[in-house]
Amino acid sequence: MNRDVFEPFRHTQGQWNFCLLVPFGLLGVLATRRPGLVAGFSLLLPAAIETTQALAPIGRACDTSDFVANGAGGLAGTALGALVIVFLRGTPLPRGTARKGLIAAGIATALMGAVLYASADLVVMNHTVAPPATSAQKAAIDQRLRDAFGGAYRVTGYSVTTSGFDEAATVTAYFGNGMAELSWPDQWDFTVQIMSATDEPSGAFSVPGAAAGAAAAKRPVGDKEAVLIARAYADRFAPWGTRNAKVEVARPDDGGLPGWVVSWRRYEGEVVLPHRFDVRIDEEGRVSELTERKVADPQLPPVRVTEGAAWKTFAKSFPERADAIEEKPDPTLSAQFRDGEWRVDWLLVVTMSTGSLEAAVDATDGSIHDPAEIPLARNSEVP
Repeated sequence: MNRDVFEPFRHTQGQWNFCLLVPFGLLGVLATRRPGLVAGFSLLLPAAIETTQALAPIGRACDTSDFVANGAGGLAGTALGALVIVFLRGTPLPRGTARKGLIAAGIATALMGAVLYASADLVVMNHTVAPPATSAQKAAIDQRLRDAFGGAYRVTGYSVTTSGFDEAATVTAYFGNGMAELSWPDQWDFTVQIMSATDEPSGAFSVPGAAAGAAAAKRPVGDKEAVLIARAYADRFAPWGTRNAKVEVARPDDGGLPGWVVSWRRYEGEVVLPHRFDVRIDEEGRVSELTERKVADPQLPPVRVTEGAAWKTFAKSFPERADAIEEKPDPTLSAQFRDGEWRVDWLLVVTMSTGSLEAAVDATDGSIHDPAEIPLARNSEVP
């Protein structure tokens, strides 16, 4: 069920669904001379289609947006037909027949409603088609991209991705050989990926001044040089990212382009704060990826659950997998935004020959969240 009743009329698919039943309404009135009867069947037909899609194993979904568009088209055709028959002669369908048809349509509608209520799960969504980017969303992601790269890239297109269950969305901007994403409406998370190319501005970003001086060589040969280039980038474009933060560097084995990921994190005691600033430096000494989480340090609840207690809670969620565990890395205490407030979670992961087990245990009240078994195929590259 789509809360946005008018959404289908703003998109091509909905507009075609509207047009689809206009002839049904028009020709139905011309054939019967009974607009009321045809109006009833103009609503019954799309209701029957959506009910069939909801219940029959045909791989289709039931969507109120389709019903609204089809039904509106049928009613529009009925209204058009009613105007036409004013100027045409013809014999209308007998009143008794029309009345029986309306009664049958009402009974069929009631039966379909009862079957849907008993057999289908109702999911209420704010929208079923991702809306186009608004001017505010475009301006926000444009500004973040300019701040990150000094206007080196020009945006050529936008899109919005959303689950439809809430207002949270991801705004995407496309430029040259890259793309940027911004979480919406909080605007906390900003990521950029730039695919390899030889020439600027479509290639990875060359940091001004990073080829000399404190940033050492143009092409990094180790962790130290990668950190120097990443820091030169941060000093110029994102000084907030490294302030009061600890730096780490790694050569990731994630299937991406070769290079180094230089990361800065902030801590409150042992708790990793939501602040995040990652810069990926490729083997040419250029920035190929950027990840920012620009969030003010939150007030966090106290940590009352010990690591041992968290592991016991974790084990209760996977009682049948205890013997399969091969490795149990040290957990992380991390600030997490959940249900509208900041919490501190123990992030627990264990590995097995078939994959891994993951869960978060609230470090204040001991509740467990998002326990999951991740198959090995999702953790490794498949040739």
